[in-house]
Amino acid sequence: MLALRSTLVIDALDSAALAAAPRSAADAVTIDLASPMAHGNRTKARDNAAAAILAIASTGRPVHVRVSDTRSGQLESDLDAVVAARPGAIVLSGTEAPQDARDADVAIRKREMRAGIDPGSIRLVPEIDSAEGLSHLVRILNAVDRHSAVALSIDGLRDDMRLGDRAGTLYDHAMADLAVAAHTTRLPWIVATTHHRPETSTLPQRAHDFGASGATVREESEVAAINALFTPDPIEVAVARATIDEWDAVRARDEWVGVVAGEMPEAATYDRLVDRRTVRRARALLAYADAIAAREGVR
Repeated sequence: MLALRSTLVIDALDSAALAAAPRSAADAVTIDLASPMAHGNRTKARDNAAAAILAIASTGRPVHVRVSDTRSGQLESDLDAVVAARPGAIVLSGTEAPQDARDADVAIRKREMRAGIDPGSIRLVPEIDSAEGLSHLVRILNAVDRHSAVALSIDGLRDDMRLGDRAGTLYDHAMADLAVAAHTTRLPWIVATTHHRPETSTLPQRAHDFGASGATVREESEVAAINALFTPDPIEVAVARATIDEWDAVRARDEWVGVVAGEMPEAATYDRLVDRRTVRRARALLAYADAIAAREGVR
């Protein structure tokens, strides 16, 4: 599992930002080949992306590349430019249907094999930016086994549905749908925003409340606050560790249910049931906390 509290998104033509990216405090960096700016000079954007992947990855920070959607006619060329540089994941913009994920999976696999990369090593992050994508989300996430996370583009959803400034309720609805689908398929999810608008200022906090793992940022100055917001509560991490310890003891007794007592020093509030479901949640939280610890250790 990766730490994805903050993902710094950089346009592939922004040479200065790409040069500074290896020094970012963000958990991951996404190089954007699908932005309107990148469409103006695709050759330079792709060359920049390939070079930047190598420079940023050398710091131990995951590098993702956001590529054009499957209907653009540009996906294959975007992948030709970056797969050999071994990005950690491809962010597929405009994902609307299960076939989009399948087509991207096949296209990435072909290029992995040509480059001598183990098939499946480069992960896939579908970016949902439309009502159609939301309605097909579970099927999209079940379409291939390459997914490592899922992103919800608030700006894309706004444009697709022609939403106004008071569309906060619909954003919450979209995040709730995505939260349920991601939890069902055991995938982390992030909320992605491009433009700063009054109605989106609280989106990271709301996404956190819906169980998101993180949010995208466009400026380095935003990273510290987003990292702090999405870092798991130390008390919950302590409870998760106690849950796993109790589960080991329960199973050693050939039982299936136990309790983490409320008098434990880290969380003296109430007793916590220990069973298959709570253990699954505890393991997911610990995996994420460990990923963050590993990320912090790299810096």
